[in-house]
Amino acid sequence: MADFIDDKIAFPRLLKNFEAITDRFSTLTDSYRLLVGAAEELTRTPSVSGKIIDDAIERTAFLGAILDELLILIQISLLINLLDDDVKPNPFI
Repeated sequence: MADFIDDKIAFPRLLKNFEAITDRFSTLTDSYRLLVGAAEELTRTPSVSGKIIDDAIERTAFLGAILDELLILIQISLLINLLDDDVKPNPFI
């Protein structure tokens, strides 16, 4: 590990696995796109109540917040991969 990182710091295994995080991010991004499309479709359907539309938007926003957090984890994972000599090289760098 790099000299300026304390060897006592234990990073969770998931943070060292860049591919696992990006796979989950891709899967959830696809789901997010579907939720956005469904919420938009509901707004164009006259028989749908406002509560159903609000619930759909809330679900979409919730998943969007999870994606924001995952994006931060991807950035952290990238930094850990750059600094850690024990991790296999990242093909995206």
